[in-house]
Amino acid sequence: MSERPPGFMRPALVVVDRLRIGARLGVLILVLLVPGIGATYAYVGLINGQVDFASSELDGTVVVREALLAMSDAAAGREPDLAALGAVVDRYPDLALDDAFAAVRSEPTAATLAALVAEAGNTSKLILDPDLDSFYVMDLQIVQLPKALVAAAAAQGRGTGGSVADRAVDAGDLASAARSLRSDVDTAQANTAMGGLASRLEPVKAAADAADALAGGITGSLDAPRAVDAAPLADAVRAAVAPATDVLDDLLAVRRDGLVGDRTLTLAFTGCAAVLAFWFAVSVWWRTRTDVALVLDRVTAVADGDFSQGRLPAGRDELGDIGGALATARGRLAAQEEEIGEARKVREEQMRSQFLHQRQAERRLRDRAQKLIDDSTGTIAEELAQVTEQVDEVRNAAATIDERVSAANEATGVVVEQARAAEPVIGALETSLRRVAGTAEVIAGIAGQTRLLALNATIEAARAGETGKGFAVVANEVKDLATNAAASTEQITATIGTLERDAAAMAQAIAAMVSSIGEIDGTTGALREVAADQRAVVGRLDNRLAGTVDRIRGLSELAAQLERRDAERIGASATLTLRLNGRPEGHPATLVDLSAGGLRCRVAPSLGVTAGSPVEAELALEDGRPDAPVRVHCQVMHATPAGDWVEAGLQFLDPPAGVADRIDSYVTRLVDGAS
Repeated sequence: MSERPPGFMRPALVVVDRLRIGARLGVLILVLLVPGIGATYAYVGLINGQVDFASSELDGTVVVREALLAMSDAAAGREPDLAALGAVVDRYPDLALDDAFAAVRSEPTAATLAALVAEAGNTSKLILDPDLDSFYVMDLQIVQLPKALVAAAAAQGRGTGGSVADRAVDAGDLASAARSLRSDVDTAQANTAMGGLASRLEPVKAAADAADALAGGITGSLDAPRAVDAAPLADAVRAAVAPATDVLDDLLAVRRDGLVGDRTLTLAFTGCAAVLAFWFAVSVWWRTRTDVALVLDRVTAVADGDFSQGRLPAGRDELGDIGGALATARGRLAAQEEEIGEARKVREEQMRSQFLHQRQAERRLRDRAQKLIDDSTGTIAEELAQVTEQVDEVRNAAATIDERVSAANEATGVVVEQARAAEPVIGALETSLRRVAGTAEVIAGIAGQTRLLALNATIEAARAGETGKGFAVVANEVKDLATNAAASTEQITATIGTLERDAAAMAQAIAAMVSSIGEIDGTTGALREVAADQRAVVGRLDNRLAGTVDRIRGLSELAAQLERRDAERIGASATLTLRLNGRPEGHPATLVDLSAGGLRCRVAPSLGVTAGSPVEAELALEDGRPDAPVRVHCQVMHATPAGDWVEAGLQFLDPPAGVADRIDSYVTRLVDGAS
């Protein structure tokens, strides 16, 4: 399915995309209600217009009734009751009959009253009546009866005068009105559902008969004109006015009541339908909004790692299907989370076990190396102490020789004796030097064995893989110790060789002194030089012995470094997030091990982590406070590529007291658990 909407939808989608689902449904309900309300309003307006139309016709019938009665009197030559007619005209000012009634007042004749009836029919809309039954009843009252009365009044007014044509016209008008009256009654009867209409309009037919009779009388007297009496027709019309008006009122009332009933029924039905539609629409809006809120709440909870069971839509619509799918996904995610947790626990247990074995191996290796070094350095120190004592003896002998050279002539025997005494001392010195040389060879052998031990440890650490990296560090330190010990042994051997050469030279000098004792006077100066040389040799020997002692002490210090650790490190699996160079975005990293002073982790090479970079580390420690992660500023101490990762060592930079305490407590707990 194409993701691009049709062009005609885009203007609406601009608005829809800015609204939430509840607002969309509200707008949809409003959009659907507005046309319905508009149509209902238009319908009510139309019906009200028709009801007002019928009501106006009913008002007109009242005026027409009184006008026809007055017209009957005027046609019969009697005085019409204008007071009653004026009262009904004043009662219905909306018909605007004041001018027509004023004409009647000034000249109350059948013609002016007929004009008033016609005006009342026009202003009350009787003349526009839409129904056939009421239209023809209206016609006989508004048109035909006034026409007959006007013709009768005209014929009566002519008396015996008037032309034949005028009298014939009067007769024709009367006959025409009579036919129209009968036709109106028949047509109304044929087109109405009201029963008994013909019987109720019998007075109208009587008026038609009276009109025919009067017309016949006029026609029969055309050759010999005689006076016409309109009173019988006027009385017949007067008798027909009330029944005809009542029938018209009933027909108009039935139509008006039907319109009102239809309006009431339509409004009631429309109102009930609108209430039902609004009730259903509000229910749909509430259910949709509630279901969407439940789905959004559960999706947000799952995204935040909350897999607890919560309310979800349970309907049979799409949101109910989404709720079911979300429940299934939540169950699977919860199961996966549980499996991940179990795997993490197993991994931590394995890491602790490996850490325990590693610590035990480190301790054994350090104890063995320390024992070897302590034994070697103790022996060397003891031997060198003896050499130092013998060197002191040689120094004292040389000083004595130097002091007594000036009295060599007087103490030749003593000098000879001293020279002879020096020979065994030199021999003892050579013996001690040989013993020191043997000790140096022992140290060299120990250094070789230590180097071999370090090589084996390095090989074992490489076989151990990730868990043996800490052991590899110890092996490297032991190898460095063995190298330093070998170098120190070589220096000791060189020093002893020098001492042996110097001792041999000193023995030769003493031998020359003894052989030349007879010539002591001539060789006293040479003896002083030999004594000075002997002092210098002893000084150099003393300096080299001091350097050798310092190196031996350095061996002890180097051995002590095997036990020196700034902080205990242990493998951990807390969630780690890094923020580089003060940037707000976080990057996930894999924690390898943790200590109170720093951590080691693996990061993606794309992050560009380099030594010296400032980093902010965020640790989610599993110490009972998962909602309060630890944040501490760090510095990258080293970054080493390792396959698809970069292994980085981070040092904490002055973490706050609370943060440092949490890290230290967490590491201590892990170490205690591993032990």
